[in-house]
Formats: sequence, structure tokens, C-alpha cells
Amino acid sequence: METFTVNMGNATMIYAIPLLNAAFGWCMISLLFYMLFHPVRKKNFFIIDMQGFVPRNLPQWGQQACAFAVTQLPDFGKLKDNLLEGDRLSKINEILDDKVDDFLRNKLKDKIPVFGMFITEGMISKMKETLMNELDHMIPDLVGFFADDLQKKFNIERMITAKMEQIDAASLEKLFYSHAGKGVLQLKLTAAITGLLLGIVELLLIRNL
Repeated sequence: METFTVNMGNATMIYAIPLLNAAFGWCMISLLFYMLFHPVRKKNFFIIDMQGFVPRNLPQWGQQACAFAVTQLPDFGKLKDNLLEGDRLSKINEILDDKVDDFLRNKLKDKIPVFGMFITEGMISKMKETLMNELDHMIPDLVGFFADDLQKKFNIERMITAKMEQIDAASLEKLFYSHAGKGVLQLKLTAAITGLLLGIVELLLIRNL
């Protein structure tokens, strides 16, 4: 009787193999994704330091993002030099020339009609020449001023560093599971089903021995 009871117990354990394999597959995938973000802070287990993959690498990723931005985004100093190149400077002068001409011939008369009685073509040409000479000297200084001001206001490296410092592992974890939660669940189910099938194969092999 005792032998029969023991055999029944062994048979029950054998039939549990597929379920145990399925549970093992599910737990392994769950543990894998858990260890992506946990533990958030470094913890010491005897001689091993444990920390989630994302929290451990977040500072390094921030540095890499800064380095990439610095090399890929436009340099304000080069932008200033490009704007002051011959062709681009000529186009700027052409635009200003048209604007000054329109102002002297049309808008000035509209704003102050009495000027229309005294302004001649020669006077317009002389005023235009004087204004354009002044603008020619002002353009490099204006471009340099605005480029330097933009560089101070939009320090790309400082901006990215500040943004990366605001990101924490908990926020990334929520973002990850909000977008990839369904994929993670499918992966867990795949691992569980694979474990179940392998367990059935093992069970069949055991029973045939």
C-alpha cells in the first residue's frame, strides 16, 4: 500500500513538469524585465553590487546624448561666419536695399505726406546711399550680436544635461510599459507556452523510459 502511495505521488510530480516549466519561463522573462529597472539604487549583496540596467547606465547615456548633440547640431560660431560670407551678405544687402528704397519712395511719403513736396529723386538716392553705407557697417555687428546671444540662451549641452537630470528610472519604467507592455506580455506568454511544450516532451520521454 505504501509503495502504491509513493508511486502515485511520483506520478503526480511528473505530470506537474509541464506546468513547472511554463511557470519557470514566465518567471524568467518577468525577472529579466524587472532587472531592467530594479533595484533603482545600487545595493550590495555580499560581494556583488546590484543595480537595474537602466538606472546604472542613465548618467552615461546623458553624457553620450550631450556629446552627440554637440557634434551634430549647428555651431553658432560657424553659423555666424556662414551668414557673413560674400554671397549671403550680398543677398542680405539686396533685401535691405529693396526695403530702404520702398521706405523712402512710398512709406515715408505715406507717413509724412508733406515730405512728398520736397523729396526729389536725387535726394532719395543720396539718402539711400547714406543709409545703406550705415547698414553695411551694422550688419556684421548685428549678426555677431544675435549669434552670440542665441548661443548664450540656447546652450545645447547644458539644456540636454538639465533634461537628463530630470529623468528618473521610475518615469522611464512607466513610459516603457505604457508603450511596450503588450509586447512584454506576449513575450511572457511565448516563454510560458514554450516551457509547457518542452515539459510535455519531457513527460513523454520519461513515460517511455
